[in-house]
Amino acid sequence: MNRYRRLTKRVLPLAIAIGFWTGMTLCASAQKVVNIWHTEPNPATIAAMNEIIAKFEKENPGIKVIQEAVGWADLDKKMQTALASGALPEASHGQTYIERSLAAKGLLRPLDDVVASIGEDDIFDVVKKLDYNTKEKKYYGLAHAVGADLIVYRKDFLREAGIPEQAPKTWREWLDQLKKLTVDTPKGKRYGLTLAGQGFWANEDLYMWVGSNGGRLFADNGRPTFTEKPVLETLEFWKELSDCCVPPDWLSQDYLGSVADVAVGKAAMVMSWGRASGYFEQYAPDQVKNNEFGVFNVKPLGPNGKEFLTQFDCEPWMIFKDSKNPEEAAAFLKFFFRPDNYLTYVKSVPIQLFPITKSMQSNPGYQALPEIQKWKFWVEAQKNIIQSNEPKPLLITRWQDLDLPFIAEIAGSGILSDMVIDVMKNGKTPLESATRAQKRAETLIGQLGYANW
Repeated sequence: MNRYRRLTKRVLPLAIAIGFWTGMTLCASAQKVVNIWHTEPNPATIAAMNEIIAKFEKENPGIKVIQEAVGWADLDKKMQTALASGALPEASHGQTYIERSLAAKGLLRPLDDVVASIGEDDIFDVVKKLDYNTKEKKYYGLAHAVGADLIVYRKDFLREAGIPEQAPKTWREWLDQLKKLTVDTPKGKRYGLTLAGQGFWANEDLYMWVGSNGGRLFADNGRPTFTEKPVLETLEFWKELSDCCVPPDWLSQDYLGSVADVAVGKAAMVMSWGRASGYFEQYAPDQVKNNEFGVFNVKPLGPNGKEFLTQFDCEPWMIFKDSKNPEEAAAFLKFFFRPDNYLTYVKSVPIQLFPITKSMQSNPGYQALPEIQKWKFWVEAQKNIIQSNEPKPLLITRWQDLDLPFIAEIAGSGILSDMVIDVMKNGKTPLESATRAQKRAETLIGQLGYANW
């Protein structure tokens, strides 16, 4: 009996421990994991997402959500790697052309139920136009937030140069302004304009300027139009800018570097997004306090332009239908867009993350945010463009281009940025560089099986 008791004392605790850890393992394995990628790597938004995720997990104890923040310029590469390996997340942001490409390949779960949970009529019309797949009659993507690319300027530098605080109407008028703003100072040369020149950003400026010059990047049949006059004139204008009015290292400049140029006084203007306001507050607090930053709510037109085109910051959420837990991902997105949670998200970078819903725009909690009050002119400029000027997503100069199945491959190929570099750095004429790019693009589209001309 004593031996039995001694054995029980030894074995029973061990059995209990084994049972406990086995139960924990089974519980963990039974938990469904939702991996999400998003394009907001700043600490404030990561913290906001953690807060939303914690609330969701509390209400849904069988689901674990893991976020990964990926910068815009890195997302395409990461997505291509995931597609090749099959290691896809449940949900991810992506450029609109990525969403259209993946939807055409049958990889995405429709988001109509997510849209319905928000209220389709509450979503801005241009967002619905952007995200609604007219061929499939479904939503395969839904923007997490929106914003518009604007010309940001330093009022103090315009005053010094004797330039009225008015938006230039044409490229020529803008170029004249920038030449006057390019001056030598005791701290070094100050340039009229700074640009982000790395490949991803060159793609952005190219399509916006081509669109503002009445041009397009693709014909109705999908054939590239790089050798058409509006594109050639855009390259010529860009070369003039490069030669006179932008920092000599702009081709190696990234987005944050271009914003910093204006904050520290190295440049007078930059084309940028609402998130730049946070960098100005950090690096130019005196100028912010004195209201020395402004934005133009229109952009100048090229010689063939009739209306300007600016860029929509609108990476849509997507759900991969063959991921492990797509339905749980849809549940999370419905939770994410719930007004209380969505306010937590957009207020993390409020000038950048312009809400996609009309109700959030008028939400007292949103309107009362200190940043909204401080930068109201910036918010109103974006709102005016979003409601009136139909900004378009990356590489889309016309709405019908959304249906082209090869935009993602063109964007990631380097063909467009190489065309720009050939003119700016390698001494080629616009026609020479455009002809080379045209041939490369036609070859790529043909290899993908999409050449229909």
